[in-house]
Amino acid sequence: MTTIAGIDLDKNEARFVVLTGHALNFDIVPTAIVRLGLGDPKDQQEVRDFLASVQAFFDEHSVDAVAIRERLSKGRMKGGTITFKLEGLIQTCRQPVTLISPATIRKSITAANIDFAELPIAKFQHEAYGAAYTLITTSE
Repeated sequence: MTTIAGIDLDKNEARFVVLTGHALNFDIVPTAIVRLGLGDPKDQQEVRDFLASVQAFFDEHSVDAVAIRERLSKGRMKGGTITFKLEGLIQTCRQPVTLISPATIRKSITAANIDFAELPIAKFQHEAYGAAYTLITTSE
């Protein structure tokens, strides 16, 4: 059994969904924390606290691997600068991290015909779910 944390980075926060199981037999893990924010990205202690909180979240939920929805670095839909800092911080955690393109996630979700309205997650978690779903269904 594998536990995957899916993450979507937006502005100054990481949004989480945790899936456990394998391939097409998995469950959404209920978590008390669904997002973590970074207050002042220039404050070293706040950056350290964010990283410690993310690692504690992964440890608490026995996360084996992390899937981050990749943001574009160019163009109209490019990610904000702080999101790239958050991504770098998360990549320093003990768990292996995979960046998954939005196109790959969209293809995976469309092929599975997933109806987000039926899932027990908030709308802002949909992209994180897509990342976790894509990794858990393609990692075996």
